[in-house]
Amino acid sequence: MFDEWLKITIGEISLVQLMLVGCIIIGALVLRKIFAYIVLKQLKKMVENSATTIDNKMLAALELPLKFLFIILAFYCVTLVLHVDFIPLIRSLIIFSIFWGIYRCIEPFSFVIDTLTSQFGTELTQALKNFFVKGIKLFVILIALTIILNEWGVNVIGLLASLSLAGAAIALAAKETLTNIFSVLTIIFDKMFKKGDWIMTPDVEGIVEEIGSRATKIRTFSKTLVTVPNATLVNSPVTNWSQMTHRRIKMRLALEYRTPRDKITVILKQIKAYLHQHSGIATSDAVTLVYLVEFNSSSIDILLYYFTKTTNWEEWMQIREENMLEFMKIIENQGAAFAFPTQQIYMEKVEN
Repeated sequence: MFDEWLKITIGEISLVQLMLVGCIIIGALVLRKIFAYIVLKQLKKMVENSATTIDNKMLAALELPLKFLFIILAFYCVTLVLHVDFIPLIRSLIIFSIFWGIYRCIEPFSFVIDTLTSQFGTELTQALKNFFVKGIKLFVILIALTIILNEWGVNVIGLLASLSLAGAAIALAAKETLTNIFSVLTIIFDKMFKKGDWIMTPDVEGIVEEIGSRATKIRTFSKTLVTVPNATLVNSPVTNWSQMTHRRIKMRLALEYRTPRDKITVILKQIKAYLHQHSGIATSDAVTLVYLVEFNSSSIDILLYYFTKTTNWEEWMQIREENMLEFMKIIENQGAAFAFPTQQIYMEKVEN
């Protein structure tokens, strides 16, 4: 009866072969579990005691590709039992596993890019890192795909030549995408802006949240997120407010026409002295102007044009408020007052 069972076949596969295939699959899963529990666990304990974190990241990156090797081994043993020739597929799986490990190791080794690009600053280094990491990953995928196709007897060069017309169409369609990709290099190397900068373009104003390989994300002051293609930013005038050295204050003080000339002179002198003595006003490396500028329709105007040392908006507002209160005090101490729009009407009496 046992002999009869052994003679049972399903198609061209005997029951014995099916039993062996099942044993191979179960054995591979058991070996994979043992490898993970014993070998990988011990390696994790070893790298945790090391001085650097690169080996921890490397081991975490290689864990899945190493486990996948047991699946490949099981598949190879199954082909031997079933007497089928799947050598190209097995070689392709091995190539896939190797390049999968390389692909996952790119991120842990990205610290090399940080070292090479550190001269551009922290924010620009991150943008460059993202660009190069994505480029290297794409290169690894293309190399792996080329080798796998070659394993199956596909002439990659001939395939590319036959697809030249389609490639030209694809390149034309991808022109805008390629322009955006190369535009990010212009943004980075020209240091137009970086993550966290406050920028303004003809279309959007806000804080840069991310400089991507295709587009830049900007958080507007209304808390909305705007995604702008890099090519659009490169070809548009971009004002980077975060690169201000000082922040400007510009205002006019309108005095009444009845204010005497000598009092106006004292007011000008006291305002100039106050601004030059203020610790928050930049006077040594920025322009400070306090002048009479115009006889207006209902006032005598004083122009104030100066800069604060801080570029922080809230601190700038505090200094501006403090200055305005002091200007009011100076004017009130001289017995003068601010003018407001007035109009005098003279009526002439005509005798009959």
